[in-house]
This record gives sequence, C-alpha cells and structure tokens, in this order.
Amino acid sequence: MEKKLPILFWIILLGATYHLVRDIMQIMGVQNLFAQIGHVDHEWCKSIYCDYVTFPVEIFIIVASIVIIKRNKFGSLGLLVLFALFAGLFMWFLK
Repeated sequence: MEKKLPILFWIILLGATYHLVRDIMQIMGVQNLFAQIGHVDHEWCKSIYCDYVTFPVEIFIIVASIVIIKRNKFGSLGLLVLFALFAGLFMWFLK
C-alpha cells in the first residue's frame, strides 16, 4: 500500500491543480477546451461567489497532497483529502 500511496496522491494533486487552473481561466473569460472540460454551471447560486467557492478546497487539497507525498503517510490528512474529494464529487453529481 505504501508504494501505491504516492501515486494516488500525485493523481489527486494533478487533478486539483488542473481544477484550480481551469477555474481561474473561466473567471478570466478564457474560452477553450481546457477551460470547458467538466464545467457545470452552479444552479444553487448565481452570483460572483460561485466563481470562487471551490478555491479554498482546491488549495487545501493541493497543499495536503504535497504534504502526504513528502511524508509518505496517509493519516488523518489523507482522510480529509478523500472526504473533500468525495463531498465534491457528490455535489457535482447532484448538480
């Protein structure tokens, strides 16, 4: 398990980084395939708040994934990252 742990969190790190960059591009008004993949308009809020709502979670996942990779230890930080991912996926499927 310990050899596979860094691979999982590298994938999570890359996904969170992609999502953060994509969100920034959408706020800036960039229209391309990279900025549109997986984009869903939020129906639960229509203000500028929606553009920034995922930033704290994305930044947490990026920093926590780096810490987990460096430590090579899952621990409670790993559980928090997985919880954040599953909560985000749950909300995305609810749309």
